Amino acid sequence: MNDFVTTQEPEVYRPSAAINPERLEYLWTLATKLANTSLVPESLRTEGSRDSKKDLPIETVIGNVFAVCEQADRWNQSPFALLSCAAIVHGKLGFEGKVIAAVLEANFGIVLHHYYTGEPKTDSYHIYLCDQPLPEDIVSNLYPGIRVPGYRIMDGSVSGWKTTGNGSPWRPDTYAKMLVYRGSREWSRIYKPAAVMGVLADDELVEIANERRALQARDVTTPSLTSRFGGQTNDGFNANNVTKQLEHAGAMPMDHIDAKTGEIIEQTSGATVAASGTARKSAAGTSTNSSSSTSSSLGDDDKSGGRTHSSSQRAAAGTFEEFSSALLRFGGTGNGRDADVEKITKASDAFWGERGGKPSHEADADLCRKIIGIHLRRMVNEINIDATKSEVKALVEKSFAL
Repeated sequence: MNDFVTTQEPEVYRPSAAINPERLEYLWTLATKLANTSLVPESLRTEGSRDSKKDLPIETVIGNVFAVCEQADRWNQSPFALLSCAAIVHGKLGFEGKVIAAVLEANFGIVLHHYYTGEPKTDSYHIYLCDQPLPEDIVSNLYPGIRVPGYRIMDGSVSGWKTTGNGSPWRPDTYAKMLVYRGSREWSRIYKPAAVMGVLADDELVEIANERRALQARDVTTPSLTSRFGGQTNDGFNANNVTKQLEHAGAMPMDHIDAKTGEIIEQTSGATVAASGTARKSAAGTSTNSSSSTSSSLGDDDKSGGRTHSSSQRAAAGTFEEFSSALLRFGGTGNGRDADVEKITKASDAFWGERGGKPSHEADADLCRKIIGIHLRRMVNEINIDATKSEVKALVEKSFAL
C-alpha cells in the first residue's frame, strides 16, 4: 500500500495581531523600544516639508512604528528591514515600491514577467505584467487594456501612473523601474489583494501629500475660490456645475440622462425621448449640446478651432472595446461625481494620447461620450463590470452596425 505524504503550505500572511492579545502586546512592546532608537527613519518620526520639519511626539512615533511592525508581522517579514523603507503620510502607511514587489515574490512565490512597448524615458512608455511567460503571438500584439483568457495580465503607462510634485520618484531615468514597481502592486491589487491589503507605495504617498497641500492652500487676500471660478454659493448638489465637468470629460450632460432610468435622452425638435431600442438616433443626429463642447477630452474641434466633419474616417470598432477595457482599471474615487469625472477624463486623455490623438469623427466622439457615461455609472456601483462590458459591446455593435 502506498503511503500518502501530506505537506502543509507555509503561512505567508497572518491575520491582524488585534485578534491575538499576546501578539498585540508583543508588537506594542517592540514598537515602544524601537521608537527610541536611531533605526526609525525621518519619515516616521518627523512631519512637515523639507525646510520646516519638526519632531513628532514620542507617542505618535510609537504608533507609526507599531503600524510598520504589525504589517511586518502580517507579511512574516523582519520589522527592522521594513522600517527603513516605510513612511506614513496623513495616516496612510506606505512602503517603497520595491518592498511590495519583493513581498509578492517572497511570500507568494509569484514572479512577474515584464514586457515593454513605447519609447523609453517618455510618457508613452508602457509595461505589461503577467505571472507566466506570454507566448510570442501575444507579445507581438500587445495593446493597452489587453486581456487574454488563461493569462493574468496588468498593464499601464508612464502617462497613466506617473506622479508629480516634490519628492516624486518618477523621473525619465527611473521610468522603467517605477513601471515595474507600480505594475507589481497594481497586479497584486487585482489578482492577489491579500498581498498588499491597502498598503500604498512611496509615489502614491507623495501624490496624497501634494493633494492635501493643494486643498489646504488658499489666497487670503482675494475672493474665495467659489466666487473666482463661478462655483455654486449654496450647499448641496448643483446640476449645472456637474454638467460642465461631464461635458469636459466627454460624458453626456445631466439633462441628457433620465434621472429615473439612467438612459440617455436624445434631443429632438421641441421634445425629448429616451434613447432605448430603435428610438435611439444614429451618431450623426446627436444633439447640438452634446457635440458643441470645445474643450472635451474627446476633442470635437480641430487644432485650428474649426468643426470636424463626419466625412473623416472612423476609428476601428476594436479600438473602442480597448478604450472601455482601459477604463475598467479605474474605480470610483468615493469623493463624489466631480472627482470621478476628473479621474475618468485623465484616463481617457491618456488612452487617446498613446494613439496619436483623440477621435475626430462625430460618431466616434459620440460613442466615446456614451462609453464614459456607462463607466461613470459603474464607478458609483450602479452597474457591475459584466453589465458594463455588455452595455459597451452593444453600444459599439450598434454604432458600427455589426
